[in-house]
Amino acid sequence: MIKYGVTSYSFDQYLATGAMDLYGAIRKAAEMGFDGIELANITENYPYELEKLKQTAQEAGIEICAWATSADFLKDIPEQVRYLKEEIDRAAYLGCKVLRTDVFHDEYVPDPYAENIVKALRELASYAQEKGMVLTTENHCGYTCLPDRLEKLVQAVHHENFGLLCDFGNFLGEDVDPAQAVGQLRSYIRHVHVKDAHMKDGRDLYPGENWFVTREGNYWRCAIAGHGNAPIVKCLKVLINHGYDGYLIQEFEGLEECVTAVERGFKYTKAVVENELLFTWHE
Repeated sequence: MIKYGVTSYSFDQYLATGAMDLYGAIRKAAEMGFDGIELANITENYPYELEKLKQTAQEAGIEICAWATSADFLKDIPEQVRYLKEEIDRAAYLGCKVLRTDVFHDEYVPDPYAENIVKALRELASYAQEKGMVLTTENHCGYTCLPDRLEKLVQAVHHENFGLLCDFGNFLGEDVDPAQAVGQLRSYIRHVHVKDAHMKDGRDLYPGENWFVTREGNYWRCAIAGHGNAPIVKCLKVLINHGYDGYLIQEFEGLEECVTAVERGFKYTKAVVENELLFTWHE
């Protein structure tokens, strides 16, 4: 059954200034009608008490569904494994079903499928499985942001409990068609970020602050879900027709006021999913 969630990162406009804390983000997500909240990069960036996070979610009636953290397997691999096991333990205590980690931060990786890296990811996938959650990596940054590379990594790890967090908007940042990528990777996708982005042709002048330059020299800026160029309807159609029944997480990092942006993106996503005509196989 499809569930709807939001990542705490969507509220970073307020979290970064102290106008909202993590407990407030949990309560806000529940107030907005989400089934779950994903806690993103909090160990690295925000103070928190694990027990208070759990208690706040229970009182608000919302699930802490996922824990997003990071690692870099170009560094000391045993240290990355140790750190990620600690993160898995924290996530398990909160009842999370998904943990996301990066694998690399850099674009250039001499041997991305080296046996010691693959073995470490298998070990972590098994450890997460024992704790009741799936280990995922995302088309997020560094070497593993392109669909062919992600597919090769999942196949190299070859563990039933290792899969992908698919972010629609991030594919646009790599000049990849998100719907094509979702079609290619759909069997490995275990968690989803519904993120949209505005795209402008790189032959035009650089639009200015808050726009990123993509892999092929175009311009990318995060958008409210449904307002940008990501083919969200096609992506959801492919996933749901393939049997995806996990969380659809709103992730917003654009210029608009974040609570309003998340509300509108949530409304749009629900409207797409609830359109039954989209999710029927046509032989």
